[in-house]
Amino acid sequence: MTTLKFKPIMDRYFHLYLLITSLLLLQWLIDYSSANSDINPDRSSLIAFKSRISSDPHNILSQNWRNESNICSWMGVTCDSRYNRVTQLNISSMGLVGTIPQEIGNLSFLVSLDVSENSFHGPIPTSIFNMSTLEVLDLRNNSLSSSLPVDMCKHNLHRLKRLRISYNKLFGEIPSSLEHCSQLEFVSLVSNNFSGIVPTQIGNLTLLQVFGLSTNKLSGNIPKEIGYLKNLQGLGMSFNEFSGPIPATIYSMTSLEYFDFASNDLNGSLSRDIGNMTSLRRIGLEGNNLIGEIPKEIGGLANFERLSMCCNIISGSVPREIGNLTAMFGIYLHNNALSGPIPKEIGRLVNLWELQLEYNYHINGSLPKEIGNLTSLSYLLLNDNKLSGEIPKEIFLLNNLLQLNIGSNQLSGSLPREIGNNTSIQDLWLHFNNLSGNIPREIGNLVMLQQLDLTNNKISGNIPNEIGALTKLQSLDMSVNNLSGNLPKEIRNLTMLQLLGLDTNKLR
Repeated sequence: MTTLKFKPIMDRYFHLYLLITSLLLLQWLIDYSSANSDINPDRSSLIAFKSRISSDPHNILSQNWRNESNICSWMGVTCDSRYNRVTQLNISSMGLVGTIPQEIGNLSFLVSLDVSENSFHGPIPTSIFNMSTLEVLDLRNNSLSSSLPVDMCKHNLHRLKRLRISYNKLFGEIPSSLEHCSQLEFVSLVSNNFSGIVPTQIGNLTLLQVFGLSTNKLSGNIPKEIGYLKNLQGLGMSFNEFSGPIPATIYSMTSLEYFDFASNDLNGSLSRDIGNMTSLRRIGLEGNNLIGEIPKEIGGLANFERLSMCCNIISGSVPREIGNLTAMFGIYLHNNALSGPIPKEIGRLVNLWELQLEYNYHINGSLPKEIGNLTSLSYLLLNDNKLSGEIPKEIFLLNNLLQLNIGSNQLSGSLPREIGNNTSIQDLWLHFNNLSGNIPREIGNLVMLQQLDLTNNKISGNIPNEIGALTKLQSLDMSVNNLSGNLPKEIRNLTMLQLLGLDTNKLR
């Protein structure tokens, strides 16, 4: 009896086992069939790509992409483990010359395409814009020439996260349909020939972190919708033809770390609301028509590193609050209409590498001795202003200083003996001031000096023999002073000298 009852149960398990085994076998056959039927389009697409290469200087594709080998072993090709389909193609920086064929769009499993840093020319094949699996498209640094499709993101590319097509010869307008690539995190169209306006629909790319449009022919206003990109960290729009003011929405971007609007035609002033941009590290606004003052609120941006607003019509004084920005490494405020004294608080910027305040014409007062605290300073350019008083000896104790230009001011007094301490300086311009006294012998310690300009001062006495130790000098101009005595014979040691100015003195 027991045996009879057990037999139907065994039969049911056996039938279930057969069913599961059959299903697994069927799935394997489907996968095998799929892999073997779909690998051929991938192979033919790559062979088509190889056939369009006119120059392979390192013989990478010619020796590695062989017909008899598995394409998944080819250099630059990555396949998935399940279907053996091509998911990544990276042939960047191989020195390749050629065109990109339409067949590239048949790589239907492709997730990443990187052909950057080569010499591909011709159009971007339209088939690329029909790829549904693509997440990374990197075509930068080639010579590609075409426009972007008007509907480039409407039907496909919905997984695209990184679009890098900078440094090519692309033209036309930026399509508003780019908004449909809603997963985009990084977009760089830098250094092309794009024209027209920036579509307001860009503001819908809420995942965007970097947006680069510099060095094109774009025009119109900067759309306020860019300020809606709350995840944006980097915004580059320099070297275009943008006009109008900086939109107020920009100042609410608390994630933005840098924005660069240099070399456009922007007007208006920098808002005090810049103090709300708590992540801001750098701004580039040089070469516009901006007016108004530098907002003191900028001094509350703890991570700020670089302030570049040269070549505008900025007025007012340099705010004392700038001394709070201890991470600052570059201040570029030259060629403006700034006035007032240089704040002594600037001496707190111990990481400052470059300070440019030249050609403001109205910066006055004395040179703060606190500048001597800027031990990282390599470039100090303060010429063509109204600075007065003596040159603080502390400035000549800056051992990393390469260039010092305080010419065309109203500085007086004699050159301090400490001038000889700065043995790394290469260019020293002290021209058109009211300096007097003798040239210190210690000047002979400046063995790296290439240019020395002391013209139009009231310097007297002999030219010290030690001047002959400056064997790297290319330009030496001491004209229009009260120098006297004989020209030292050691001056013949200056074999690299190209310019020697000694006129209007009392030399024999």
